[in-house]
Amino acid sequence: MIVIVGETHDDILYFDSVLANRKEETILDKYKISIGTIFAQDVVIVHNLFTSTLASSVLMHLLDKYYVDLVISVGRCMSISSKVKNGDIVVSTKVIDANVDLTMFGDIAMAQIPGFDRDFMVQDDIVGYLAKGLQRRIQINYFESVFLSTNNMSKETCDLLIERKEVFSIKNEAIVIDQNSAGIAVSCKLKQVPFVVCKVVENNLSVANNLESYSDVLSKYIDLGKAVVSTINDISRSDILE
Repeated sequence: MIVIVGETHDDILYFDSVLANRKEETILDKYKISIGTIFAQDVVIVHNLFTSTLASSVLMHLLDKYYVDLVISVGRCMSISSKVKNGDIVVSTKVIDANVDLTMFGDIAMAQIPGFDRDFMVQDDIVGYLAKGLQRRIQINYFESVFLSTNNMSKETCDLLIERKEVFSIKNEAIVIDQNSAGIAVSCKLKQVPFVVCKVVENNLSVANNLESYSDVLSKYIDLGKAVVSTINDISRSDILE
C-alpha cells in the first residue's frame, strides 16, 4: 500500500480524480481518508495534515493500521534558494527537522526527539522513479532539494531559517521550507518505511497568493500528480522492500 499525504484538499485533488474502487473512512474520529487503487496499487489518500506534529501522529496511526510500502508527501513549499523559483517542482533528497534547531539561546543542533535523527535521507531509487516520471513521461524539469521542515511557517520563523541556515550545514544546495515533512520523515524512520517529498514551490507562503500565481501552482499540481501516478505504476512491492 502507498500513502499519499497532503496539507490541503487542493494538494490531493488529482489523486482523488484517478482513484479507483474508492471507499471513505474516518480515522481518529476526525480525519477522512480515501482508500482505493491506482494502477492496481492499493493507495490511501489523507490531507489536512498541516504541521509535522499532526502529520506524525496521523501517519503513525496509518502505518500501524496498514502494511505500507511507501509514503509520498505532496503539496506546496517555500524556496529560500536562488536555484529554486516560484512554480518549480522539488523532490526531496533530505528532510531536516528544523522545529527545535533555532532558539533565542543560540545556534544549537538537536533533533525533535532527543537522541533521535535530525536529518532524514531519502532513498536514491525512490527519487529516481520520480525523476523518470517527471522528465521522461511528463517532460518537466525538477530540482532535488533539501527540505527544512518547521511547524511554524510565520514570516519571523522563515526569516530566521534563512538567516541561520548554516546551522544545518547546508552549502550550495537547493533549499525549501515546508510544515509537515519532518513529521512524515520521523514516522517513516520509526516504522522503517521509505518516503519521499515532492512539492510545488511558492515564493513566500506568508504573502497571500494572487490569482495568477495560484493558477500556475494548480497547473503544476497536475504535472506533479501525473508524475506521482506514473511512479506508483512503476513501483512494485519488491522494488520498495529491496
